[in-house]
Amino acid sequence: MKKIMEANHVIKIVIIVLMFPFLGKSQEKYLLYKPEKDSIICKGEDLYYIIDENLFDINRYNKIDTIDFKKIQLIEFSTVSNLYTEAKKNFLEVSDEKNLFIETFNEIFEYVYILEKLPECKYKRTRVWWIDY
Repeated sequence: MKKIMEANHVIKIVIIVLMFPFLGKSQEKYLLYKPEKDSIICKGEDLYYIIDENLFDINRYNKIDTIDFKKIQLIEFSTVSNLYTEAKKNFLEVSDEKNLFIETFNEIFEYVYILEKLPECKYKRTRVWWIDY
């Protein structure tokens, strides 16, 4: 009986460990920068991506790195329209859970990244602040 209980605990721990990478995944949102329709602007010393007529502050986090094509295969891309829809759907749930009033959708999507294609199958990944107000 004791071995069965130990086995059950081990199975639960394994399941939790396997699920851990997916728990924060909904917080990460990726948008693809398309130079033919999107742009980058400078206002004072700040840089912004403009994607679907929305501003994304590049300087807020100063978190930029590069990733390769293999990692891109695992990413699920979103659109600004999808972000609005998902944020509105989750707005009450998240504000109740955090017991606070949410002023910006950045509180729902803690990690918003914009990927910009670079030469040689690499992408620049920039963590941004969505100017949604």
